This record gives sequence, structure tokens and C-alpha cells, in this order.
Amino acid sequence: MKKYTHAWLAFMGIKRLEDAAISGVDRGYADNLIRWFKGHRDDVIQGAWYPDAVIKDMSTSHVLKITPASDSDNKYKTLPPTYLNYKYGKGSSVRSKSFTIDKTDNLPDRCESIAHSVIDNLKMQQTEGKGSPVSPTNNHIALLIFMLSHYIADAHMPLHCDSRQFSGGIDLHAHIEGEWEDIIESYFRIDKADERFFYDPGGYPLKDPVKETAFPSSTPGQVAQVLHDREFLISWGGDNKNVWDFMSAICQHSYLLSYCFIPEKYAAADVSMANWQSLGSVSFEDFSVAVLADAIDSIARVWLRVWRRYAEWEKLQL
Repeated sequence: MKKYTHAWLAFMGIKRLEDAAISGVDRGYADNLIRWFKGHRDDVIQGAWYPDAVIKDMSTSHVLKITPASDSDNKYKTLPPTYLNYKYGKGSSVRSKSFTIDKTDNLPDRCESIAHSVIDNLKMQQTEGKGSPVSPTNNHIALLIFMLSHYIADAHMPLHCDSRQFSGGIDLHAHIEGEWEDIIESYFRIDKADERFFYDPGGYPLKDPVKETAFPSSTPGQVAQVLHDREFLISWGGDNKNVWDFMSAICQHSYLLSYCFIPEKYAAADVSMANWQSLGSVSFEDFSVAVLADAIDSIARVWLRVWRRYAEWEKLQL
């Protein structure tokens, strides 16, 4: 995914928490995170793009390449049942086969490590006295949180999890991500000079008023409707215990979705500008809505659970 898509997903993750029917202490944790996020919203575009712009660990930490295999006993993890990725993955042509994972790739590990870093830095900030030279700043912690959303979103890009190569020919991988970026730039107002969105009264990316009537049928409009209609679940799903388990499950189902969109018979040379949107059982529109809606839910879930873990530790210190 590209710069403005990543930033938009981060904002929508927070909006998901604001709109969701979260109750009890979790509502308090969510509201606290929302307030904190909005105090750093002008840095989202830069921070969420940091992994591509500065760290540049794309070949290992933004991917988890998976290959069908008959001689492996790997089994698929479970996702929350509301996920479109989970729904489509059940019908994938490779769902009945086992799989292997490229041993050099570590996307779930990257998400787990940054999640721990967020919590650790919040703890250090809480513990260190004001003015301490080793105390992390809020800006430093915000950068980690925005970076975390980048890696979470990348796990939802099916071609980041499919070992088949589609960078040849029309470069389908880049083309898909370019389509998403064009959509975000088309429907939302962006101050590119200052690397920030213009905001609506709620503090979220401002829709282009010229496109207001077309928005409901657009990809982001459909994503908003999907999220509005489905329950927000805080659980990791199935037997998943932590960020690593959850992100591993996401990558596995992204791989399954890739085969729904691009059937096994296709190689890069078979994909053209004429046929790329309708190769398999899932159209590009449905593919896009599944990827983006589920990515927003995942960002919201991981952020909330990371924030909650720190907040519960903080309560024990009082």
C-alpha cells in the first residue's frame, strides 16, 4: 500500500473505535486512545509511511510469503468470523492444501515487536521523572503506533503473502496499490505540502465535497458501510493469544484471498490491463473492500489491545 492509503487506514482504525459499540472499561480505554491519537493526527501521514520511506525493510518485514505444499503439516489459524477475508478464504482453491512459509520473512514478528515497544515506551515514560533524558516523548510513541499500523495493513495486502510473482507484465502488485492510492486521493482532501489531511468536524480526513453524492458507492463508502453493519470484536479469534498469532492468521487468509482473486492458472504474463479486475471468483471491487475493511478492523483491534495492556499495567502502579 502507498502513503495516503496507509494514513487513511490509520485514521479509519481510530474512527472504528469511536463508532463501535464497545462497553465497560474497554470503552474507557478506547476513548483515551482516541483522544491521544487526535493530539498527534498531523503526524500520521509521515509516521505511517516511515517503514517505507526510512526503514525500508520491505523484502522481509512487510511480507510473509506462503506457498501451497503437500508435504507440510501447517494448519490455518482462525480469524474473527466477521472478517470478509475469512469468508472468502473458505472458498479459496488452495484452502484444502497445506502450505510452507518463506523462512526469511517476519511480518508477524515485526508487528509483535513494535507492539511490545509501544507498551515498553509508555511504561518508561510513566516511570521516568519529568525531564529525564531517557524518557520517550509522546511524539516518539506516536511514531511507533503509526508504524505499527503500516505493518498491520501490509499483512492485509494479499500479494504480500502470496509467493507467486506478479511484479512482471503490468506489475499487478503496484497497479493494485496505485488504484487504492488514487481512490483515497480522489475522495479525500489532502494538504500534501504539509503532509496532513484536511479534517472534518470530527477530526477525520475530510471528504471532497464535489464527490459527496458519489461517496456511498465508492470503495471507501462501501468500506464504511461494511464496518457500520458488522460487530466490532475485541478478541483475536479462535485460539490466537497475541499479536503474533493474530497477524499470522491475517497473513494466511490474505494468501487464501490472493488465490480467490488470481486463480492458480495465472502467471504475471497472463494478466493484462483488460482482464486484471476479473480473473477469479472475487472481483477487484469486492477484493478491495475486503482488504481495506479488514485492515481497519485489525488496526483498531491491535491498537486497542496494546493500549489496554499498558493501561492495565498503569492501574497496578497507582
